[in-house]
Amino acid sequence: MSVDVRTPVPTPMRKTEEDPCWPGSPQAMARRVVHEQVAGDGATHVAVLGPGGTGKTTLLAELVRLYRRAGVAVVDAQAAPEPGEVTDRLVVLVDDAHRLTPGAAGRLRVLLRHPLVGIVVAYRPWPRPPALQELIEAMAGDRRLVVLGHLDRDVVRGCAEHHLGPAAAAVVDPVLRQTGGLPALVEPMLRALAAAGAARQGAALAPRGAVPGPVGMAETPGVVSEQICAALADLDPCTRAVLHALAAGAPLDAELLAELVGTADATDLVQRVQTTGALLATGRVVPAIGSALLSTTPHDVTRSVRRRLFTLLLDRGEEPVELARALAADRVREPRVARLLLEQADAALAEDPGLAGALLSEAVDAGAPAAPLAVRRALAAALVGDLDGALQWADPALRDESAPGHRQAAGITAAVLAQRGLLTSTAELYRVAGPQRAGSTALALLAVGAREDAEAELASTEGAAGRWSPHLVSGCESLMARGVLESIRPGPSTAEAATTALSTLTRAATLLEPVGRTALLMDTPSALAALVALHTGELGSAESVLERALAADIGGPPARSRHLLLLAWTAMLRGRMPIAVERMNEARSGRGPLEPRDELFLRALEVGLARRASDLPALLRAWGRAREAVVRHPVDLFTLLPLGELVVAAARLGETARLAPHLAEAEALLARLGNPPLWSTSLHWSGAQAAIVMADPAMLQPHATALVSAARTSFYAAVLADAGRSWLRVLVGDIDAVSVLTAAERLAGIGLTWDGSRLAGQAAARATDSSDRSCLLQCARVLSGDDEPRHVSTGGAAPHGRAQAEPGGVLSAREREIAALVVEGLTYREIGAQLYISAKTVEHHVSRMRQRLGASSRSDLLARLRAELAEGA
Repeated sequence: MSVDVRTPVPTPMRKTEEDPCWPGSPQAMARRVVHEQVAGDGATHVAVLGPGGTGKTTLLAELVRLYRRAGVAVVDAQAAPEPGEVTDRLVVLVDDAHRLTPGAAGRLRVLLRHPLVGIVVAYRPWPRPPALQELIEAMAGDRRLVVLGHLDRDVVRGCAEHHLGPAAAAVVDPVLRQTGGLPALVEPMLRALAAAGAARQGAALAPRGAVPGPVGMAETPGVVSEQICAALADLDPCTRAVLHALAAGAPLDAELLAELVGTADATDLVQRVQTTGALLATGRVVPAIGSALLSTTPHDVTRSVRRRLFTLLLDRGEEPVELARALAADRVREPRVARLLLEQADAALAEDPGLAGALLSEAVDAGAPAAPLAVRRALAAALVGDLDGALQWADPALRDESAPGHRQAAGITAAVLAQRGLLTSTAELYRVAGPQRAGSTALALLAVGAREDAEAELASTEGAAGRWSPHLVSGCESLMARGVLESIRPGPSTAEAATTALSTLTRAATLLEPVGRTALLMDTPSALAALVALHTGELGSAESVLERALAADIGGPPARSRHLLLLAWTAMLRGRMPIAVERMNEARSGRGPLEPRDELFLRALEVGLARRASDLPALLRAWGRAREAVVRHPVDLFTLLPLGELVVAAARLGETARLAPHLAEAEALLARLGNPPLWSTSLHWSGAQAAIVMADPAMLQPHATALVSAARTSFYAAVLADAGRSWLRVLVGDIDAVSVLTAAERLAGIGLTWDGSRLAGQAAARATDSSDRSCLLQCARVLSGDDEPRHVSTGGAAPHGRAQAEPGGVLSAREREIAALVVEGLTYREIGAQLYISAKTVEHHVSRMRQRLGASSRSDLLARLRAELAEGA
């Protein structure tokens, strides 16, 4: 037959609204092919290879349009002429070439040799009949091969931008997850989203009959699900059964699948399924197709397939956990399913308590008895911070003394009650938990002032060591109790007690690190070490131990907020208010409301920050919340810091009577412990500050006296006592600028820069001598940081929760100047003369650098300064 063709006329290939094209689209690929052929630069023949749904037909349709637009005639295989009848350019186009008969394939092989004829064939990877194989081999010398597959993210984004414009960003990832990039689903899904107007939400507003979609979109659009269901209906029963098995959780294993679907021949089974286009590269079914398969297959059939599959996999020695979870979700009561879930839960408890809790719940759904698992579920709940759930699960075993998990339930309940301030009950429950928890029993007793009972508890464990097996957690608990006990023992030096206590508690924290993520304790050794450091002015040590605890995730989610709040407290004492706010906000951004202990610290922080900012409206709001928090949590040894902060705020607001009972309880607790200076000094300093706020020298006197008494054995107390004396004189108008400057800078030296600045500022306000006033104001500005650039991160925390440092290191620009001169060996006076500042100001800067760098001696400071200067050079 003859074919009437026109002379080919190349035309420009531009993107227009009527002729959409984006990189990677079928239109773009077709244009490239046709442009090369029309220009004479490309191969004469084209082979398009791809599984079902990858766009072969769309590509061929675009080729037909472009060939005809270029003046080239296009016919199908049936209308192809004999070679002698061809007189002009001609393209023979064949879709589904894997279905060609031998005769039709033979005619095409003859046409391949004609110089004016181009052959375009599209076919699937399987089946590959001999006729098609011979045709492809004959084309090989002059063939352009186009391989189609699932689209990547860039192509999906281009398609989404074409259909949805600027709103495309919200749907690219959800569409890609749901369709797996299968072109036959991507295009219609995007069109449906555009029509539904749901692009901004990234979810389809599906009509009735839609099947559920996977994560990222609420549902598969109805028109797409109808298309999927129609395509599934066209599959042969064996292929559909295999796809359904894969969607139900089967691995891509030919022999296993053949046994599962009941076919004796596993040959080409996997290829048959792969050629449908319904599989991802991982061997899993495209999510939208898998959802359709599961929703349109009777539920009992899916359940039956999963049960058979589970048995087959288990018999092969595998552990099909996800399949077991799916069966549990179907409420299939199968002992082997329950046993596997229990084994996996026990393994997950050390790494992922949340997953362990879910697996335990699913094991019960699969038929495991609930009662024996209650304690394990309580532990998993507690480790993820679900303390209410932990109490509910632990309670039945706690009430039944014969229950196998009775002691463990007592330990879990004790840890929860400790966070709620019920430390007397905590101690009783730890006794029930057994001698291996004696350390926590003693710690709880110390917290409520029962020192002698705590010592007896620790002494009893030494004789009981042979009756129970010590482990990391019990060893850590014992070290924690001994560390706190060392901090309250009377001795010649509070500094020695603090050093010993810090050392013991830090060792406990290090001991706990390997298992700290899943150690459920009444408190963490890191938090206790930080409290000791905060009570003695060792703010650098507090920061260090807390940052390490966050990095190691000691205590897991329940302890994270506590560590962050203590870091915020440290920053507040240093006068770094933006960092304190950042840490505080991070602490309360968890999964739920804070426990009473953490709530008390949070509310006291809000009060402290508002007071230091002189923001009376914010202080009033924070005070209202703090009053509720202090009522919810009884006073104990480890909550003296927030109580002290609230005492000062109460004085500022004229509410001292409200805290009088709590303050009396704290004083009684300290008295029972022998008024240890390490713990009482901070509370006396808060009392002194309250008197200062009220301008009441008589109220200040007893606290100043207590600080002077403690100063005999404590450098920290000596600094505070000196500051108290200076403040007392300031209140009565006796301004000694030199002593005030010394006291203020010594306060900054122990980390209390804000307090030092405030002392200097109040003295300046009362000074009558202009020279003194100027000097005091300068000191106040230096201590508040107003004389030097400050750098506070607003973009989140650096690794391990450390605030971002100044550019070039942890020192400011002015501190680096001073550090360089200190390293050169200049005296404070010589440095001050060179930089036009006072020697006292230089001393303050050096003290602050020593604190920040954690230097223990002058030689250590010089070494650290050299390293810091070298790093920033």
